[in-house]
Amino acid sequence: MITGAEWNRCGVTREVILVGNIAIKVPKVTYGWKMFLCGLLANMQEREFSALSWSELCPVEFSMPGGWLIIMRRAKPLSEAEWAAFDAETFCKRPDGSIIPVEFKSSSFGKLNGRIVAIDYGN
Repeated sequence: MITGAEWNRCGVTREVILVGNIAIKVPKVTYGWKMFLCGLLANMQEREFSALSWSELCPVEFSMPGGWLIIMRRAKPLSEAEWAAFDAETFCKRPDGSIIPVEFKSSSFGKLNGRIVAIDYGN
């Protein structure tokens, strides 16, 4: 079980508040209006992709209209060994020819229920 609270301010367009078993994503205002708008769009994109129910994506559990906020289940970060053994490029190519829209970096993936999922696919 994942516990504790953490505020992740590393993103350019969004901030993530981790509380217990949930991740709350909100647009970031620090870098101005344009980046704030990009954060709104990223939240809307994650909501739309999540609605496809692809097993490779961490699902959006709740969203506010306009991208103001989304809530996802909190995934466990990948260890260095897990990331080193993970083939992100292959993971992102779906059998139907579609592509998972995610950056190939360890912070874009996590483990949920023992399997790797994309957790930051709103870019």
